[in-house]
Amino acid sequence: MTEGATRASIADALAEVGDAGLLRELRCVRPLEGASVELDGRRCVSFASCDYLGLARHPRLGEAAARAAREHGTSSGSARLLSGHGDEVSSLEHELARHFGAPTALAYGAGYLANLSVVTTLAGRGDLVLSDRLVHASAVDACRLSGAEVDVVPHGDVDAFAARLDAARARHRRILVLVDGLYSMDGDVAPLAELLPHVERAGALLVVDDAHGLGVLGAHGRGAVEACGVDPACVVQVGNLGKALGSYGAFVLADATVRDLLVQTSRGFVFTCALPPPVIAAAREALRVVRDEPERLVRVRRNARVLREALAGCGVEIEDATLATPIVPVLVGDAEAALAVSRRLLEVGWFVPAVRPPTVAPGTSRLRLTLTADHDEEQVREVARAVADALA
Repeated sequence: MTEGATRASIADALAEVGDAGLLRELRCVRPLEGASVELDGRRCVSFASCDYLGLARHPRLGEAAARAAREHGTSSGSARLLSGHGDEVSSLEHELARHFGAPTALAYGAGYLANLSVVTTLAGRGDLVLSDRLVHASAVDACRLSGAEVDVVPHGDVDAFAARLDAARARHRRILVLVDGLYSMDGDVAPLAELLPHVERAGALLVVDDAHGLGVLGAHGRGAVEACGVDPACVVQVGNLGKALGSYGAFVLADATVRDLLVQTSRGFVFTCALPPPVIAAAREALRVVRDEPERLVRVRRNARVLREALAGCGVEIEDATLATPIVPVLVGDAEAALAVSRRLLEVGWFVPAVRPPTVAPGTSRLRLTLTADHDEEQVREVARAVADALA
């Protein structure tokens, strides 16, 4: 290899991304009031945030975080199995388990880390992972790292899962079935109630990444499991503290045996620092706010319903107008075309990002609108008209 060949190869790889029209950019976003933000100096209304319940700037969370920083410092300073474990994180886990109706909870530093940890701990060589085709990138990476046999199943196809579970029974030490609860780019919900009987009959374990559903789906916001009428004790769930709960980090909801194995052997838990005290305090306060202000859940659901109705009324085709989830994709197809529509929307005051490969498959680039409790109904109706005009 000639001198500088590695650097030249890296530059070539970056150029290929640019030639494909898939370069991304970091854009400065400064929160203003409500759902408004300043984006690269331009004031607009954001439909890009996953702060579904509008808690990230809630004064109670800010005060709790500041108080924790003063009293306990800004870092745990260690992994939990060394000196980073304390009453605060233990209390957070007990409160998460109680709030979501699960047997136990275990906190992680990020959702990506939690998915990597769960899959690589529960599956390895000699095991099988049946993975929905549209699971999150972190779950895809986890499957690759696990060393298990991986079978990718068509999205949401219960019959395909059932057939592969029947064929795989007794041939593997362990079988995991891996799905998202609420799919982050499509806004649909996994058919958990239909899937679980097949999983249990095969002696397998259902793992649900519900980073986008916990907090907003179900009668009490307890996620896709609640929305589908499934017993939380029958599944393993991965949740996120940085979306609906307005803080940072992630957690796993599972039975005590799974939790204990994760504590003992999951590398994403053993070899990383515990969550910082201000983050823990904000998350604990978020659970209290959710209980004290149920109207936030009502608003985000209303907004999700209104947006779908308004888009359909403007002639914009969406996948399923009957859904009431806070993620609404509008398929454009071509990556450059999706970018152009997004730019036109920004010019008239709406921040609606274009999602392109590799986040979604080639030919399926889209606008992705996310609804929060901070949007008002008029904003939702106006953005639907703006999307229709920009597409036209």
